[in-house]
Amino acid sequence: MCQWWWSSIYELAYKQSWSSRSLKLAAFVARAGPLDLLARFARRSSPVRIALLRHGRTEWNAAGRVQGHIDIPLSREGHAEMAALALPFCFPCVYASPLLRARQTAEALGLADPILDARLMEQNWGAWQGLTRAEILIRDGEDAFVRAGSGKGEAFRPGGGESTGEFHSRVADFLKAAARRNADAVVVAHLGVLRAAYTLATGWDMATPMPADLDVSKILLLSLDAKGRPAVEALNLDFNAKMAGPA
Repeated sequence: MCQWWWSSIYELAYKQSWSSRSLKLAAFVARAGPLDLLARFARRSSPVRIALLRHGRTEWNAAGRVQGHIDIPLSREGHAEMAALALPFCFPCVYASPLLRARQTAEALGLADPILDARLMEQNWGAWQGLTRAEILIRDGEDAFVRAGSGKGEAFRPGGGESTGEFHSRVADFLKAAARRNADAVVVAHLGVLRAAYTLATGWDMATPMPADLDVSKILLLSLDAKGRPAVEALNLDFNAKMAGPA
């Protein structure tokens, strides 16, 4: 009965010489049927959830060295820490930065076959990569991190690296693409990506100290509207301890 009703709408539209665009819409409605249309609307109207997490520890993390695009693996301790953890939810999609430390983290967490996306790579810090904070301040001045962290998109590129504005733009582009895919997802990435996503959601100026309520060792859960605009759904979600297998 329902299918007959919607087909009749299309016939009526055709007889009354509706515009081509209106006829296409009526034909789509007639083919899909009301129940399928309701299901599609429900899927599109629900925000997409994105669970962002940082990779495990590396030797360069322990030494305080800027990693950026340098492909540093997890340390033995970092791998063991991540292998002991599990996510508190199961989302249908998994993305990861193509850098080794992120891929190893996804594997340690049991997240098989992540979609590798270069937009999730850490910020390219150019000539700062491999240096410590103290070495950078000597090299580029006491206000180096203030200039580099400006959230106003100024074109400060540390040693030929990537500006904050450019970095935020590619993270925002990823979020828009994730919203279009319309599937809840886990994202295994980097400190900078978590900070950028938090900034896009809250307007935090990265030239100021990191907010005390943001713990980047835990999970940041965002919700995305249809245009990929993020909002914070939950901060600092804990990992679960991985269940031991049978003896």
